[in-house]
Amino acid sequence: MISNANEDSNPGEETSMNYTIDAIAKELGLSKTTVSRAISGKGRISESTRQRVADFIKEINYMPSAVARSLAASKTFNIGLIFPQDSTLDEMPYFQDVMVGVCEAAMDHDYDVLNILADNNDIHSLDRAITNKKIDGLIVSRCIKDSRVIEYLKDKELPYVVLGNPLEEGILYVDNDNKTAARRMMEALIDQHMKKFALIGGNESFFVTQSRLEGYLEGLNKRGIDVNENLIFLNAHRGERLKSIVSTILENEVDCIVCMDDVLCNNTLLFLQTSGVSVPKDVKLVSYYDSKLLLNHTPSITSLYFDSKYLGAQGVDVLMRKIDGKVAQSRILTDFNLQMRESTR
Repeated sequence: MISNANEDSNPGEETSMNYTIDAIAKELGLSKTTVSRAISGKGRISESTRQRVADFIKEINYMPSAVARSLAASKTFNIGLIFPQDSTLDEMPYFQDVMVGVCEAAMDHDYDVLNILADNNDIHSLDRAITNKKIDGLIVSRCIKDSRVIEYLKDKELPYVVLGNPLEEGILYVDNDNKTAARRMMEALIDQHMKKFALIGGNESFFVTQSRLEGYLEGLNKRGIDVNENLIFLNAHRGERLKSIVSTILENEVDCIVCMDDVLCNNTLLFLQTSGVSVPKDVKLVSYYDSKLLLNHTPSITSLYFDSKYLGAQGVDVLMRKIDGKVAQSRILTDFNLQMRESTR
């Protein structure tokens, strides 16, 4: 055995600090290539040799360095998580939860996460990470129509998974069942004797906007409520438009305002309160997405809860299957909760 440099170590406490693949190869009388194959689990060597190496590295508590591990496995052991550069501060709770889920899941696979800023305006960081071979795969955190990021990735051999359904064959994705959740919310509200609704939605280029719209319409139809197209407002995220929309809705004396996300709901509630409109006495209010942004409001807001951390973690699970050469399939997550609170009572 090669002696440990630490003379003060107790017998039996020898560590791998001074061991390299070269040193292990010499100790066992094997080639460096054979040892690398045994450690990585790849390459054609006998099972007895593989076991011999495994027993030895366990005995010395050997842990390969990140560089050695990467070289042995022909991997970087990094995945990229793409965030849009044009995301707003209000969107951070969602992206933060996704990031935590991705990082925790990646850790379970002994992978690190490289955050990358890229969107339709700029993909230089993404191109650099791929060109310099810094990552083994990617998670795309936002799914939009005509995505420059996704179009770029289609031409690359690198595995990637989109959070959100891009409605396109051949693209791996993980998404919440937004359509069913929105439908179930509408059915629950109608069952509470609400009949007249207005819908406020965000960017219609986001696929999630379309899914939630479909669920809204389906819920009304299933309960026999006529759809008033004049009370459906999309792209309400733009500038001062929301105030005008809410004013129009109030003039139509609806029972309930349905907002597609927490940001729109938060801003709608603030406008209602400053206008002297009482929620839920004068009008009910609902959000299709529950987050920390709505946490401390009075009244508390009826909303749909999705576990964004779990969404991110499932994205990693699908991606790792693809990276490891296993069968990888897209997933629709059906777990959600209807949070019925004060704003609809």
